[in-house]
Amino acid sequence: MANPKESSAELMTAYLDAELDPAESEAFESFLAESPEAQQELEDLRRMVQLVGKLENAFAPPDFYEKLHRKLRRRQAFERDSGLFGLLTLPFQVVCIIVILTVAAMYMMAQLDQQPQSVERDPASVQDEAPAPVVP
Repeated sequence: MANPKESSAELMTAYLDAELDPAESEAFESFLAESPEAQQELEDLRRMVQLVGKLENAFAPPDFYEKLHRKLRRRQAFERDSGLFGLLTLPFQVVCIIVILTVAAMYMMAQLDQQPQSVERDPASVQDEAPAPVVP
């Protein structure tokens, strides 16, 4: 056994399924004897296999495999493509925000190009005093 910690999950599964040859099984049992954590993990895995074995069989709808295949093909196409087509995969909300900000910026720029209108003061706010000089 080369490195038990590296492949302990596969070994535990093979051990529980009795797929190990006698030499591998003996080496794995000696690893279990030295590692309480591995013993606990094996016991947890054994309990999980028992619980899963008690579950009722579930049947997929008739069109499940066709829908799954379509979704996988679509995902592979999006992952494969990049560049401008990759931008189309952005969420719809982000695209809407970009469009709204662009329109707002263009509107503001158009307003700046127009001549400024004169600003009128409210006569009630105008005081009789002369404005204070601005000191540079």
